Amino acid sequence: MIFKSESVLRPEYIPERLPFREDHLRRLIMYFEEFIRNPGSIYPKVILIGKPGTGKTVTARKFGEYVQFTDSSKLKRLKYVHVNCFINRTLFSVLKDIGTQLGLPIPRRGFSSDEMLELLLDMIRDRDIYSIVTLDDVFHLTNHSGADALGKLVKLSEEYLSRGDRYRFGLILISQNLSFIDQLDRSSRSSLGSAIIEFQPYSKDQIFEILLDRAREALHEHAYSEEILEMIADVAGADVNLTEEHRGDARYAIDILWRAAKLAEMNGSSRILPEHVREAIKSTLRGIRVEELKLLPTHEKLFLLAIIKMLKRKEYSPYITFGEAEEMYQMLCEEYNETPRKHTQLWEYLKDLKDKGIVETRISSKGMRGRTTLISIPSEPLNILEQEVEDIVKRELAI
Repeated sequence: MIFKSESVLRPEYIPERLPFREDHLRRLIMYFEEFIRNPGSIYPKVILIGKPGTGKTVTARKFGEYVQFTDSSKLKRLKYVHVNCFINRTLFSVLKDIGTQLGLPIPRRGFSSDEMLELLLDMIRDRDIYSIVTLDDVFHLTNHSGADALGKLVKLSEEYLSRGDRYRFGLILISQNLSFIDQLDRSSRSSLGSAIIEFQPYSKDQIFEILLDRAREALHEHAYSEEILEMIADVAGADVNLTEEHRGDARYAIDILWRAAKLAEMNGSSRILPEHVREAIKSTLRGIRVEELKLLPTHEKLFLLAIIKMLKRKEYSPYITFGEAEEMYQMLCEEYNETPRKHTQLWEYLKDLKDKGIVETRISSKGMRGRTTLISIPSEPLNILEQEVEDIVKRELAI
Protein backbone atom coordinates (compact mmCIF):
# COMPACT_ATOMS: atom_id res chain seq x y z
CA MET A 1 0.00 0.00 0.00
CA ILE A 2 1.34 3.40 -1.04
CA PHE A 3 -1.49 5.84 -0.30
CA LYS A 4 -3.19 6.65 2.98
CA SER A 5 -5.16 9.54 1.51
CA GLU A 6 -4.54 10.24 -2.18
CA SER A 7 -6.72 13.38 -2.13
CA VAL A 8 -4.03 15.17 -0.08
CA LEU A 9 -1.87 15.30 -3.22
CA ARG A 10 -4.60 16.76 -5.45
CA PRO A 11 -4.56 20.48 -6.48
CA GLU A 12 -7.83 21.34 -4.72
CA TYR A 13 -6.69 20.11 -1.29
CA ILE A 14 -6.36 22.77 1.43
CA PRO A 15 -3.79 21.67 4.05
CA GLU A 16 -4.15 22.20 7.78
CA ARG A 17 -1.16 24.53 7.81
CA LEU A 18 0.52 26.66 5.15
CA PRO A 19 4.30 26.33 5.45
CA PHE A 20 6.07 29.62 4.61
CA ARG A 21 2.76 31.38 3.88
CA GLU A 22 1.53 32.05 7.43
CA ASP A 23 2.64 35.69 7.23
CA HIS A 24 0.81 36.14 3.92
CA LEU A 25 -2.35 34.74 5.49
CA ARG A 26 -2.00 37.03 8.51
CA ARG A 27 -1.61 40.07 6.25
CA LEU A 28 -4.70 39.07 4.29
CA ILE A 29 -6.70 38.74 7.50
CA MET A 30 -5.39 42.12 8.65
CA TYR A 31 -6.57 43.86 5.47
CA PHE A 32 -10.08 42.39 5.88
CA GLU A 33 -10.25 42.58 9.67
CA GLU A 34 -12.68 45.53 9.78
CA PHE A 35 -14.94 44.07 7.08
CA ILE A 36 -15.09 40.71 8.87
CA ARG A 37 -15.81 42.31 12.25
CA ASN A 38 -18.35 44.77 10.84
CA PRO A 39 -19.54 43.59 7.40
CA GLY A 40 -20.48 46.44 5.09
CA SER A 41 -18.42 49.09 6.85
CA ILE A 42 -15.69 49.32 4.15
CA TYR A 43 -14.96 47.94 0.68
CA PRO A 44 -11.54 46.22 1.06
CA LYS A 45 -9.58 45.24 -2.06
CA VAL A 46 -6.33 43.23 -1.96
CA ILE A 47 -4.10 41.94 -4.76
CA LEU A 48 -2.09 38.70 -4.50
CA ILE A 49 0.71 38.36 -7.06
CA GLY A 50 3.31 35.69 -7.76
CA LYS A 51 4.35 32.98 -10.20
CA PRO A 52 2.17 29.85 -10.57
CA GLY A 53 2.48 27.43 -7.66
CA THR A 54 3.70 29.99 -5.11
CA GLY A 55 0.72 29.57 -2.76
CA LYS A 56 -1.62 32.38 -3.81
CA THR A 57 -4.72 30.26 -4.40
CA VAL A 58 -4.30 27.99 -1.39
CA THR A 59 -3.70 31.03 0.85
CA ALA A 60 -6.88 32.67 -0.44
CA ARG A 61 -8.88 29.47 0.10
CA LYS A 62 -7.41 29.07 3.57
CA PHE A 63 -8.50 32.65 4.24
CA GLY A 64 -11.97 31.63 3.02
CA GLU A 65 -12.06 28.89 5.67
CA TYR A 66 -11.09 31.49 8.27
CA VAL A 67 -13.90 33.80 7.13
CA GLN A 68 -16.52 31.08 7.33
CA PHE A 69 -15.29 29.99 10.76
CA THR A 70 -15.14 33.56 12.09
CA ASP A 71 -18.74 34.42 11.13
CA SER A 72 -20.35 32.91 14.23
CA SER A 73 -23.76 34.50 13.65
CA LYS A 74 -26.75 32.18 13.16
CA LEU A 75 -27.54 33.87 9.84
CA LYS A 76 -24.03 33.30 8.46
CA ARG A 77 -24.30 36.55 6.55
CA LEU A 78 -20.63 36.71 5.53
CA LYS A 79 -19.69 34.24 2.80
CA TYR A 80 -16.50 33.51 0.88
CA VAL A 81 -16.65 33.02 -2.91
CA HIS A 82 -13.76 31.85 -5.11
CA VAL A 83 -14.15 32.45 -8.87
CA ASN A 84 -11.77 30.87 -11.40
CA CYS A 85 -11.36 33.46 -14.18
CA PHE A 86 -9.64 30.92 -16.42
CA ILE A 87 -13.07 29.30 -16.67
CA ASN A 88 -15.20 32.45 -16.19
CA ARG A 89 -13.70 34.96 -18.62
CA THR A 90 -16.65 37.36 -19.00
CA LEU A 91 -18.25 39.67 -16.45
CA PHE A 92 -21.59 37.91 -16.96
CA SER A 93 -20.02 34.51 -16.25
CA VAL A 94 -18.19 35.86 -13.16
CA LEU A 95 -21.40 37.39 -11.75
CA LYS A 96 -23.37 34.23 -12.48
CA ASP A 97 -20.77 32.13 -10.65
CA ILE A 98 -20.80 34.50 -7.66
CA GLY A 99 -24.60 34.27 -7.47
CA THR A 100 -24.57 30.49 -7.79
CA GLN A 101 -21.99 30.11 -4.99
CA LEU A 102 -24.08 32.43 -2.80
CA GLY A 103 -27.12 30.20 -3.37
CA LEU A 104 -29.08 32.84 -5.28
CA PRO A 105 -31.61 32.01 -8.03
CA ILE A 106 -29.54 33.35 -10.93
CA PRO A 107 -31.11 33.16 -14.43
CA ARG A 108 -28.96 31.41 -17.00
CA ARG A 109 -29.52 33.84 -19.86
CA GLY A 110 -31.56 36.78 -21.09
CA PHE A 111 -29.63 39.48 -19.22
CA SER A 112 -26.73 41.74 -20.08
CA SER A 113 -23.79 41.89 -17.68
CA ASP A 114 -25.00 45.27 -16.38
CA GLU A 115 -28.48 43.86 -15.76
CA MET A 116 -26.98 40.79 -14.08
CA LEU A 117 -24.96 43.06 -11.77
CA GLU A 118 -28.09 45.03 -10.83
CA LEU A 119 -30.00 41.81 -10.18
CA LEU A 120 -27.18 40.36 -8.06
CA LEU A 121 -26.88 43.51 -5.93
CA ASP A 122 -30.66 43.58 -5.39
CA MET A 123 -30.74 39.95 -4.27
CA ILE A 124 -27.84 40.16 -1.83
CA ARG A 125 -29.32 43.34 -0.31
CA ASP A 126 -32.77 41.73 0.04
CA ARG A 127 -31.20 38.71 1.76
CA ASP A 128 -28.77 40.84 3.78
CA ILE A 129 -25.73 38.91 2.49
CA TYR A 130 -22.09 40.04 2.52
CA SER A 131 -19.32 38.32 0.61
CA ILE A 132 -15.57 38.34 0.10
CA VAL A 133 -15.02 37.46 -3.55
CA THR A 134 -11.72 36.16 -4.94
CA LEU A 135 -11.12 36.50 -8.68
CA ASP A 136 -8.38 33.95 -9.36
CA ASP A 137 -6.19 34.52 -12.45
CA VAL A 138 -8.04 37.80 -12.93
CA PHE A 139 -5.89 38.69 -15.96
CA HIS A 140 -7.98 36.23 -18.00
CA LEU A 141 -11.02 38.43 -17.35
CA THR A 142 -9.28 41.63 -18.45
CA ASN A 143 -7.56 40.00 -21.43
CA HIS A 144 -10.77 38.38 -22.70
CA SER A 145 -13.44 40.94 -21.80
CA GLY A 146 -11.49 44.18 -21.46
CA ALA A 147 -10.56 46.27 -18.46
CA ASP A 148 -14.09 47.67 -18.09
CA ALA A 149 -15.33 44.26 -16.87
CA LEU A 150 -13.01 44.38 -13.86
CA GLY A 151 -13.42 48.14 -13.48
CA LYS A 152 -17.13 47.74 -12.76
CA LEU A 153 -16.35 45.41 -9.85
CA VAL A 154 -13.51 47.56 -8.52
CA LYS A 155 -15.75 50.66 -8.48
CA LEU A 156 -18.78 49.01 -6.88
CA SER A 157 -18.36 51.37 -3.93
CA GLU A 158 -19.92 54.11 -6.05
CA GLU A 159 -22.88 51.85 -6.81
CA TYR A 160 -23.38 51.12 -3.11
CA LEU A 161 -23.37 54.83 -2.25
CA SER A 162 -25.87 55.67 -4.97
CA ARG A 163 -28.20 52.99 -3.59
CA GLY A 164 -27.78 54.09 0.00
CA ASP A 165 -26.65 50.56 0.81
CA ARG A 166 -23.71 49.19 2.80
CA TYR A 167 -20.65 47.74 1.09
CA ARG A 168 -21.68 44.19 0.24
CA PHE A 169 -18.38 42.89 -1.16
CA GLY A 170 -14.72 42.64 -0.35
CA LEU A 171 -12.45 41.83 -3.28
CA ILE A 172 -9.30 39.69 -3.65
CA LEU A 173 -7.58 39.71 -7.05
CA ILE A 174 -5.04 36.99 -7.84
CA SER A 175 -2.61 37.40 -10.73
CA GLN A 176 0.89 36.37 -11.79
CA ASN A 177 1.91 40.03 -12.00
CA LEU A 178 0.47 43.54 -11.94
CA SER A 179 0.17 44.00 -15.72
CA PHE A 180 -3.64 43.74 -15.57
CA ILE A 181 -3.74 46.99 -13.56
CA ASP A 182 -2.23 48.89 -16.48
CA GLN A 183 -5.34 48.08 -18.51
CA LEU A 184 -7.64 49.84 -16.01
CA ASP A 185 -8.59 53.50 -16.36
CA ARG A 186 -7.18 56.00 -13.88
CA SER A 187 -10.33 56.09 -11.77
CA SER A 188 -10.41 52.29 -11.41
CA ARG A 189 -6.70 52.15 -10.54
CA SER A 190 -7.30 54.76 -7.86
CA SER A 191 -10.28 52.82 -6.45
CA LEU A 192 -8.26 49.61 -6.45
CA GLY A 193 -5.70 51.01 -4.02
CA SER A 194 -2.27 49.58 -3.28
CA ALA A 195 -2.83 46.66 -0.88
CA ILE A 196 -0.54 44.09 -2.51
CA ILE A 197 0.78 40.81 -1.09
CA GLU A 198 3.66 39.33 -3.08
CA PHE A 199 4.43 35.58 -3.16
CA GLN A 200 8.03 34.64 -3.95
CA PRO A 201 8.91 31.26 -5.55
CA TYR A 202 9.60 28.50 -3.04
CA SER A 203 13.22 27.51 -2.47
CA LYS A 204 14.36 23.88 -2.61
CA ASP A 205 14.32 23.63 1.18
CA GLN A 206 10.83 25.11 1.33
CA ILE A 207 9.56 22.71 -1.36
CA PHE A 208 11.03 19.84 0.66
CA GLU A 209 9.16 20.94 3.81
CA ILE A 210 5.89 21.25 1.86
CA LEU A 211 6.38 17.78 0.34
CA LEU A 212 7.21 16.34 3.76
CA ASP A 213 3.95 17.71 5.17
CA ARG A 214 1.93 16.30 2.30
CA ALA A 215 3.72 12.94 2.27
CA ARG A 216 3.05 12.42 5.99
CA GLU A 217 -0.67 12.89 5.35
CA ALA A 218 -0.98 11.19 1.97
CA LEU A 219 1.42 8.24 2.05
CA HIS A 220 2.23 5.35 4.31
CA GLU A 221 5.49 5.84 6.20
CA HIS A 222 7.25 2.95 4.44
CA ALA A 223 6.26 4.25 0.97
CA TYR A 224 8.68 7.16 0.74
CA SER A 225 11.98 8.46 2.08
CA GLU A 226 13.25 11.96 2.72
CA GLU A 227 15.80 11.40 -0.07
CA ILE A 228 12.94 10.91 -2.54
CA LEU A 229 11.37 14.19 -1.42
CA GLU A 230 14.75 15.94 -1.70
CA MET A 231 15.10 14.58 -5.22
CA ILE A 232 11.79 16.19 -6.21
CA ALA A 233 12.63 19.41 -4.38
CA ASP A 234 15.91 19.64 -6.31
CA VAL A 235 14.12 19.79 -9.64
CA ALA A 236 11.16 21.93 -8.50
CA GLY A 237 12.72 24.42 -6.05
CA ALA A 238 13.79 27.93 -7.06
CA ASP A 239 17.43 28.33 -8.04
CA VAL A 240 19.11 31.69 -8.72
CA ASN A 241 21.09 30.14 -11.57
CA LEU A 242 18.11 28.49 -13.29
CA THR A 243 15.05 30.23 -14.71
CA GLU A 244 12.71 27.44 -15.85
CA GLU A 245 9.03 28.25 -15.31
CA HIS A 246 8.46 25.33 -12.93
CA ARG A 247 11.17 26.49 -10.49
CA GLY A 248 9.61 27.44 -7.15
CA ASP A 249 6.25 25.86 -8.07
CA ALA A 250 4.89 23.78 -5.17
CA ARG A 251 1.97 22.49 -7.27
CA TYR A 252 4.44 21.05 -9.77
CA ALA A 253 6.41 19.36 -6.98
CA ILE A 254 3.27 17.87 -5.41
CA ASP A 255 2.13 16.64 -8.84
CA ILE A 256 5.46 14.84 -9.32
CA LEU A 257 5.07 13.16 -5.93
CA TRP A 258 1.54 12.05 -6.82
CA ARG A 259 2.63 10.73 -10.24
CA ALA A 260 5.59 8.87 -8.72
CA ALA A 261 3.36 7.34 -6.05
CA LYS A 262 0.87 6.21 -8.69
CA LEU A 263 3.66 4.65 -10.74
CA ALA A 264 4.92 2.79 -7.67
CA GLU A 265 1.39 1.58 -6.96
CA MET A 266 0.80 0.46 -10.57
CA ASN A 267 4.15 -1.34 -10.67
CA GLY A 268 3.34 -3.24 -7.47
CA SER A 269 6.20 -1.62 -5.57
CA SER A 270 5.95 -1.17 -1.82
CA ARG A 271 7.78 2.17 -1.97
CA ILE A 272 8.55 5.06 -4.32
CA LEU A 273 11.92 4.52 -6.00
CA PRO A 274 14.12 7.12 -7.74
CA GLU A 275 13.19 5.65 -11.12
CA HIS A 276 9.50 6.27 -10.38
CA VAL A 277 10.35 9.93 -9.79
CA ARG A 278 12.33 10.13 -13.03
CA GLU A 279 9.44 8.64 -14.99
CA ALA A 280 7.02 11.01 -13.26
CA ILE A 281 9.09 14.06 -14.20
CA LYS A 282 9.50 12.77 -17.75
CA SER A 283 5.70 12.50 -18.02
CA THR A 284 5.40 16.23 -17.24
CA LEU A 285 7.30 16.87 -20.50
CA ARG A 286 10.36 18.27 -18.75
CA GLY A 287 12.85 15.66 -19.89
CA ILE A 288 16.32 15.99 -21.43
CA ARG A 289 16.55 16.64 -25.16
CA VAL A 290 18.86 14.46 -27.28
CA GLU A 291 19.93 17.53 -29.29
CA GLU A 292 21.31 19.09 -26.12
CA LEU A 293 23.25 15.94 -25.26
CA LYS A 294 24.91 15.89 -28.68
CA LEU A 295 26.33 19.39 -28.15
CA LEU A 296 28.21 18.42 -24.98
CA PRO A 297 32.00 17.89 -25.24
CA THR A 298 32.91 14.23 -25.53
CA HIS A 299 34.43 13.95 -22.07
CA GLU A 300 31.50 15.78 -20.53
CA LYS A 301 29.32 13.08 -22.10
CA LEU A 302 31.63 10.45 -20.61
CA PHE A 303 31.34 12.06 -17.20
CA LEU A 304 27.53 12.15 -17.57
CA LEU A 305 27.57 8.49 -18.57
CA ALA A 306 29.62 7.75 -15.45
CA ILE A 307 27.01 9.52 -13.29
CA ILE A 308 24.22 7.52 -14.93
CA LYS A 309 25.96 4.17 -14.48
CA MET A 310 26.78 4.86 -10.85
CA LEU A 311 23.21 5.99 -10.11
CA LYS A 312 21.90 2.76 -11.64
CA ARG A 313 23.86 0.83 -9.03
CA LYS A 314 21.83 2.60 -6.30
CA GLU A 315 18.26 1.50 -6.86
CA TYR A 316 16.98 2.90 -3.56
CA SER A 317 18.95 6.15 -3.42
CA PRO A 318 18.62 9.07 -5.85
CA TYR A 319 22.12 10.41 -5.11
CA ILE A 320 25.77 9.58 -5.65
CA THR A 321 28.81 11.52 -4.47
CA PHE A 322 31.14 13.43 -6.76
CA GLY A 323 33.89 10.99 -5.78
CA GLU A 324 31.81 8.01 -6.94
CA ALA A 325 31.10 9.71 -10.27
CA GLU A 326 34.81 10.49 -10.75
CA GLU A 327 35.76 6.90 -9.98
CA MET A 328 33.32 5.57 -12.59
CA TYR A 329 34.54 8.16 -15.11
CA GLN A 330 38.12 6.91 -14.68
CA MET A 331 36.93 3.36 -15.39
CA LEU A 332 35.06 4.45 -18.53
CA CYS A 333 38.10 6.32 -19.82
CA GLU A 334 40.14 3.16 -19.40
CA GLU A 335 37.43 1.12 -21.16
CA TYR A 336 37.26 3.57 -24.10
CA ASN A 337 41.04 4.12 -24.20
CA GLU A 338 40.69 7.85 -23.44
CA THR A 339 43.00 10.04 -21.34
CA PRO A 340 40.98 11.19 -18.28
CA ARG A 341 40.47 14.89 -17.76
CA LYS A 342 41.72 16.46 -14.53
CA HIS A 343 39.69 16.76 -11.34
CA THR A 344 39.08 20.50 -11.81
CA GLN A 345 37.79 19.96 -15.34
CA LEU A 346 35.26 17.43 -14.05
CA TRP A 347 33.98 20.09 -11.65
CA GLU A 348 33.48 22.39 -14.64
CA TYR A 349 31.59 19.60 -16.44
CA LEU A 350 29.37 19.11 -13.39
CA LYS A 351 28.60 22.82 -13.20
CA ASP A 352 27.67 22.90 -16.89
CA LEU A 353 25.45 19.82 -16.59
CA LYS A 354 23.68 21.45 -13.66
CA ASP A 355 23.26 24.77 -15.48
CA LYS A 356 21.66 22.91 -18.39
CA GLY A 357 19.24 21.15 -16.03
CA ILE A 358 20.59 17.69 -16.89
CA VAL A 359 21.74 16.92 -13.34
CA GLU A 360 20.90 18.35 -9.93
CA THR A 361 23.36 18.79 -7.07
CA ARG A 362 23.12 19.44 -3.36
CA ILE A 363 25.51 19.50 -0.42
CA SER A 364 25.26 16.51 1.90
CA SER A 365 23.71 17.00 5.30
CA LYS A 366 23.43 14.68 8.26
CA GLY A 367 24.91 11.23 8.14
CA MET A 368 28.02 12.07 6.09
CA ARG A 369 31.42 13.22 7.22
CA GLY A 370 32.39 16.63 5.90
CA ARG A 371 30.65 18.51 3.10
CA THR A 372 30.15 16.24 0.11
CA THR A 373 28.55 17.19 -3.21
CA LEU A 374 25.69 14.85 -4.06
CA ILE A 375 24.53 14.37 -7.66
CA SER A 376 21.19 13.15 -9.03
CA ILE A 377 19.43 12.89 -12.37
CA PRO A 378 15.74 13.39 -11.61
CA SER A 379 14.23 14.13 -15.01
CA GLU A 380 14.89 11.08 -17.18
CA PRO A 381 14.61 7.29 -16.72
CA LEU A 382 18.19 6.09 -16.44
CA ASN A 383 17.95 3.13 -18.85
CA ILE A 384 16.75 5.40 -21.66
CA LEU A 385 19.28 8.13 -20.91
CA GLU A 386 22.16 5.66 -20.61
CA GLN A 387 21.38 4.20 -24.03
CA GLU A 388 21.15 7.63 -25.65
CA VAL A 389 24.43 8.92 -24.16
CA GLU A 390 26.28 5.65 -24.78
CA ASP A 391 25.23 5.58 -28.45
CA ILE A 392 26.37 9.20 -28.96
CA VAL A 393 29.73 8.58 -27.25
CA LYS A 394 30.43 5.42 -29.26
CA ARG A 395 29.63 7.19 -32.53
CA GLU A 396 31.97 10.08 -31.64
CA LEU A 397 34.79 7.74 -30.62
CA ALA A 398 34.12 5.44 -33.59
CA ILE A 399 33.68 2.42 -31.34
